[in-house]
Amino acid sequence: MAKEAKKSKKEGKKPSAAQANLPEQNTRANLPGPPPPVATSKTTAATLQLAGDTDSGPYRPGQCVICRVEGIEPGGYSAVIQSSVPPSEDDKDAAHHIRAFLPSTDTLKIGQTVPATFVCMHNNRALMTFAFMLGTTEKIQKSTATDAENAFSIWVDSYPSTQKARRAVDLIMPSVSGKLLRELKCASEETTRLLQELELAKFTGCIKARNEAKKSRSAMLIVEGRIVGAIYGRKDAHETFAVERAIELMREDILDGETFLQVYELPQAAVLSMSALFLGCPIKSDSATVRDYLDTSLMSMSLAGETGCITYSADGKNTDSLIFIHEGQPLAGYEIAEQKYLEEPAALIKQLKELEAGQVEAHLLPTQLLSTSVKFGYKLTAEN
Repeated sequence: MAKEAKKSKKEGKKPSAAQANLPEQNTRANLPGPPPPVATSKTTAATLQLAGDTDSGPYRPGQCVICRVEGIEPGGYSAVIQSSVPPSEDDKDAAHHIRAFLPSTDTLKIGQTVPATFVCMHNNRALMTFAFMLGTTEKIQKSTATDAENAFSIWVDSYPSTQKARRAVDLIMPSVSGKLLRELKCASEETTRLLQELELAKFTGCIKARNEAKKSRSAMLIVEGRIVGAIYGRKDAHETFAVERAIELMREDILDGETFLQVYELPQAAVLSMSALFLGCPIKSDSATVRDYLDTSLMSMSLAGETGCITYSADGKNTDSLIFIHEGQPLAGYEIAEQKYLEEPAALIKQLKELEAGQVEAHLLPTQLLSTSVKFGYKLTAEN
């Protein structure tokens, strides 16, 4: 009963599956299979990035390549890069046939070859993406940013950017400790200074804003001083905005003297898990019941050691519960109506499995995004 992630990309920006020479999307699930072994490291509060390879080998972020699909795994497929587009001398070297993770909501055949875009490399495994916004490759070619910054730009310009969350700001939990780091009415100079301080201090937590004049509420998730998720809601809007637009609108509000801000810390592992809703990719399933979908998602994420988030909605519109998964293990739960953070999620998982109706979604954050190969997140003090 998984609810497919909604997609909202400006018309003409994202080529269809047919335009990319891919099969049309259907509802058949990408059932989890044994993924290839991926080395992981524990993410601590002191550091976000995982130890691993930062060398992208013969490929650069944004480069087009041909991949051969090897197997099914959570969120997509395992694959092997066969050649660059156009082919180069490096392609003749078998050592350059690199293993890769290829996120996809399309159904692909094992052995099929497909065009894809190289994002980054970690632990001798590449992260790929399918469609990208027109002009992305040209933008990266002219970019003076680092490969790590370009890798993030490629990622957010492509697949995850199509996910548009229709969720209230209450989706983001309040302070677990009950303490606020700062609470203030905005003033341009003071707010700018606050954001600079949070960025320099590599703050991890949440910034929530409320503007009574605009009837708006918004929130940003922050990890080590960078934005990894954002929600913006306004009374005259019928739904919340996609992440990049939400960030733009919230930046406007926090420079407005009528806006009230709350700043508070959150557990880093929980924030990373929740960021999968905004910057990750969905795990599809054709499971017929809530129990089956939960079992499938928990098992597949455990096998792959992935970080992600599972959501439950009773009516299919408003999210009621979250389950945070960190490196394959259930970390915590969150009941939105009660604004209650659950350090032990077992009871919540058991409760959800007993429900006969509702919709469940699971999103994972590819391991490569948390490596030194990617500058993960948007800059807090200015647009990227």
